[in-house]
Amino acid sequence: MNPSVERMARRMRWIKFSASAALATLFVLALGSRAVAPLWAQVAATNPLIAPVPAPSAPAQLPAPVSTAIAPVLIPVPGLPTPSPTPVQRAFNCSCFGRGTGTQWMGRVTALSYFNARQQAIGACLAYNVNREPAAPLISSGVPGGLNVPPLAGTAVTGLAAEQGLILPGTINYYSAGQFEVCSDCTCD
Repeated sequence: MNPSVERMARRMRWIKFSASAALATLFVLALGSRAVAPLWAQVAATNPLIAPVPAPSAPAQLPAPVSTAIAPVLIPVPGLPTPSPTPVQRAFNCSCFGRGTGTQWMGRVTALSYFNARQQAIGACLAYNVNREPAAPLISSGVPGGLNVPPLAGTAVTGLAAEQGLILPGTINYYSAGQFEVCSDCTCD
């Protein structure tokens, strides 16, 4: 063999031996040596030459509470009054129509809010469309208003209510889906 290769082989053997000896020494120190164990501890060992620190003392005594004879009497302060706005009725201009139909009713209603005005406009539109006289047929029957249908017994509304087309309290008012459909969309400003 070449002498330089032989020297390199000896040197590598020496390096391998030294590395394995250092690794074995490190394992012995880390895992079980009682002489080196304080080096690996996480808490420092106490020094026997230093006296231990005494425990903290109790907190100072609190002063006596103030007697009620010296303290001023507290009177509750009344809260500030919050003015609440009173709702005022106002006039709304409304118009009602249905899907695919033109304007069925326009008018003025008095209400507290837009929602109430819309509800009243729907009611006024329905009442108007129910109580208005039907269109005259092509052939006149000779009776004003077209058809002459006698009212049912006990349902005749007389006086001012009949003139204005009002529904009296206690009477039931039924609207068909077709009647409601032509007044389904009401807008008010």
